[in-house]
Amino acid sequence: LILIGKAVLEITVEFLNLRHLSPRLPSEFEGFFDPEKYKKSQVYLRENTRLGLIEELIFTPLTIVFILLGGFNLIDHFARGFNLALIPTGLIFAGALLTVFFLLQLPFSVYRTFVIEERYGFNRTTPRTFIIDLVKSILLAVILGGGVFALVLWFFQKTGSFAWLYCWLAVEVFQLFLLFIAPVTILPLFNKFIPLEEGELREAIEAYAAGQTFRLQGIYKMDGSRRSSKSNAFFTGF
Repeated sequence: LILIGKAVLEITVEFLNLRHLSPRLPSEFEGFFDPEKYKKSQVYLRENTRLGLIEELIFTPLTIVFILLGGFNLIDHFARGFNLALIPTGLIFAGALLTVFFLLQLPFSVYRTFVIEERYGFNRTTPRTFIIDLVKSILLAVILGGGVFALVLWFFQKTGSFAWLYCWLAVEVFQLFLLFIAPVTILPLFNKFIPLEEGELREAIEAYAAGQTFRLQGIYKMDGSRRSSKSNAFFTGF
């Protein structure tokens, strides 16, 4: 019921968004935004929204059928069939579930990148880059996600009725640690970062940050244009 309610709510919201999309430039933007670019952006948004709706309409019924037909039980029997200890069995169970989800989601990711993004001139991702990114993401999920899940299973095995509390604390500590190491160890696995050179742009960013009492430890350029022609700017850290 919760899954169906969530799907109905999300589909309703997206349908309402689609109904209110208009290719006509709002009067507030006249003179500031190109009407043809605005029209193109609305068509692009419509196509992405429709793909999201298709995903929802496929994944929600599949998930419900998987639950009702005992899919979790089948994977549990598969994991236990190796006759390993609790933690390796749990890791196999989680890994099998994530593999199924990954394989179902992959066609949508490919279509979004190489069809929709390509059609609107945004895509610069080559098949090679796409595959390398996938491999890196899978390895990170196995190493980091597997490590955290193994810790969670260990707490449930060793700490009894307070396991949920220890698990929550451990995951919170891990998330803070990840926030700290991500800019220097994880993000560089996917993009190159070089310090922004001295000049007008750097001075403007530093002046704005100082005016907002926002502490900066570094300003960098990244090679995001290897994957997309979209503009991108972000900050990360504590």
